[in-house]
Amino acid sequence: MTLAVRLEQAGTALELVPGGGDIEVYEGTVLGSVMAPSRPVIQLDDVQLPVSWHQGARLAVWSMDLTNQVGFHRLSVQVAGATHTFDFRTSTAKATWEEVRSMAEVCANSYFGYRRQFAYMAANGTIRKVRLPQIHYAWLRDRLPEIERLVRSINHRPAVSHVRTVEVSLRSQGLSVAQTSRLLREKHHLLERAEGGPIQVGGVSYWPSRVAVHTRERQTQLDEHVQIAAFLQVLAAQCLDLATVVASPVRTEVQGFAELLKVLRALPVFRGLLVRPDAKPATVLPTTMQRSDKRYGRMRDLHAEYGADIADSTDFARSIRANVKDVWEVYQTFVAHVVGNALGLDYSSPDRDLRKRSAQGWSMRSEEWRLFFDTKPPKHVLSSWRDAAGRPADERPDILLVHPATGRVIVLDAKFKLDAQATRATQPDLFEMQGYLNSFAAKSGGIIFPGPTLAASRIAAKGNSLLELPIRADHFAEAGGATSVHEYVREAIKSLSI
Repeated sequence: MTLAVRLEQAGTALELVPGGGDIEVYEGTVLGSVMAPSRPVIQLDDVQLPVSWHQGARLAVWSMDLTNQVGFHRLSVQVAGATHTFDFRTSTAKATWEEVRSMAEVCANSYFGYRRQFAYMAANGTIRKVRLPQIHYAWLRDRLPEIERLVRSINHRPAVSHVRTVEVSLRSQGLSVAQTSRLLREKHHLLERAEGGPIQVGGVSYWPSRVAVHTRERQTQLDEHVQIAAFLQVLAAQCLDLATVVASPVRTEVQGFAELLKVLRALPVFRGLLVRPDAKPATVLPTTMQRSDKRYGRMRDLHAEYGADIADSTDFARSIRANVKDVWEVYQTFVAHVVGNALGLDYSSPDRDLRKRSAQGWSMRSEEWRLFFDTKPPKHVLSSWRDAAGRPADERPDILLVHPATGRVIVLDAKFKLDAQATRATQPDLFEMQGYLNSFAAKSGGIIFPGPTLAASRIAAKGNSLLELPIRADHFAEAGGATSVHEYVREAIKSLSI
């Protein structure tokens, strides 16, 4: 059954087509309708919508409020036991995705050396990545030859595990006294009466007709092989997904990567294995086999590296939808990287993850500064007057800069605004920052927002300073690179101490 789903907004009617995603609406109220043989269940981005059903006309009508709902959306219509999906986007989605991708490009180029994807924490607490195809492709190009060599070596000479088991035997070689005693207590009929027998029961001697012995079995179908096979399956599927978004000159090469991975997965060492796509190591620590055999240990490392730095469980299309939806969190992480690097700070973690903090809670540091990112400051670093009250505020500044030598602090808040023409921070944002400063008894703070030009403004009076600091990804190209942007940020933050 083919359904005709119509969206109406500002006097314009648009028809959604399954599999199409070119329909675009403005943020705001949108009316939807569909003719169906029975009352349908309508969901927008997996959230069910209330529907008005007109039985006589076989017509379902609903309303969607897309105010501040920038992004790509999926409408699902469930009717007569079948579910039909339709994709559309807001008019701000394309521009927002370009902004998100630009932020990821800047971090990948300036801070990560294209070794890992840009990662951030979504509002629901999950870690997500802004997946750049060129980083994914570069990892596959660099790592696949090693993966092929390791897998073919394992197939040629798989590791063998010796498993110690107990079985019932007529022979006594490898006898287990404890297991034999347990066996005979449970099965008395295995005792045969005989003179001189080693077992005495009520003055009568017995010989056991069967005993329990230890044996060693060789196993080649190891859990490690299941993990490797699952990894190969994931890589092959991700290659096919990557081929849909890369430029045509490399598409054939990426498809070749997928074919090679399928060939490796079909090698004899992996045949007959029941593999779940989400198969993961059973323990955080490597197994004995992965510690003793470097081939297995290296495959585990590559698997972990791919999952942590390159890809995740979603495809590129779903990842893009999530990134656009999370643009505020993406911007928050982006500006923290920019500010930290502008001040010459070092990351707490080797992989430059802002959420892998030091024991003291900071994400980046230098001799002069400590940078705390999206966390409640430790009380010994900065406390709020409300911490001593009955209802603590639990403020989590986006960026907190602390000067340990002097105790000076600068509170910075990231505010992503879609209006590229905005040259100043909004009054509500400035009032919110004033609340932070009041709570922490601090004198210096600032709003970071994606203004159109590298032109900071300072509001200062009576020893208090508020900084309006425009930062956006486009500035890096316009200013000629990271060096100029970093100098601009340093000078702006320095002005807060004047």
